[in-house]
Amino acid sequence: MDNNTPLTIESIITQYASYIYNLSLKLSANPDKAEDLAQETFIKAWANISAVKNEDAIKSWLRTICINEFRMMIRKEKRGAMGYAESMDELEHDGEFLVDPRPLPIDEVQVAEEVAKLRDGCFLAMTRKLTLNQRMVFSLIDMFGISINETSQILDLTPKAVKGLLYRARMNLESFFNDHCSFMDIHNPCQCTAWIEFMKDRNTFQEKLRQKKAYLDYQEKGYVHNPEAGRKMLYYYRNLPEQRPSQEWFDKIAALLYDPSSS
Repeated sequence: MDNNTPLTIESIITQYASYIYNLSLKLSANPDKAEDLAQETFIKAWANISAVKNEDAIKSWLRTICINEFRMMIRKEKRGAMGYAESMDELEHDGEFLVDPRPLPIDEVQVAEEVAKLRDGCFLAMTRKLTLNQRMVFSLIDMFGISINETSQILDLTPKAVKGLLYRARMNLESFFNDHCSFMDIHNPCQCTAWIEFMKDRNTFQEKLRQKKAYLDYQEKGYVHNPEAGRKMLYYYRNLPEQRPSQEWFDKIAALLYDPSSS
């Protein structure tokens, strides 16, 4: 942001709307909730904009607000399964197994646009099957590139515990996709093209996902890390396309900022 430009909520939204919306989307794994979460983040920012002293810290300030608003949203929903609490000792032990995967020289699979959308939607939806802490750590580190140390400060956890959560999140997702997704292995039973008809009715697809267990647990089936599958899984997550809030979202937040009675 230009230091000569007055700091206003309009300029902040213009510059950071897509970033905060995509963070909201990764955390909530739900487009409708993502718009609500991004909206609440900017409303809270607007109410506290006078507290901003360092314009270079706006991005991290907004990120913190967004994460806190997400936690509040989860508490209101009282979704116990998503709040599944791991043992701190076990997490710190698991953190010893975390290894940064080597970059994978993979060519993007060329597929029809509708299949690509389904694949990306499926990958995003499965993050909802992680425990709440696993989802937040995985989103912040593997989707947004935030460091382990900064994530530990945001979540008030030890770096070892954060590493343990990241290890579990990666293993849970890798375990699921390695056994199901044809993008991991062409011999797997799930073929995106078979879902296209179902996707004509979005609710059908969502119901299929809801029928799966509340959260993933790779330990239940004794899954052993597959480095190639793990690198593929992270490649697809890290390359999920960035999305932009709808024009209706911009119109609604503008109305709320200038006329709070419109909410």
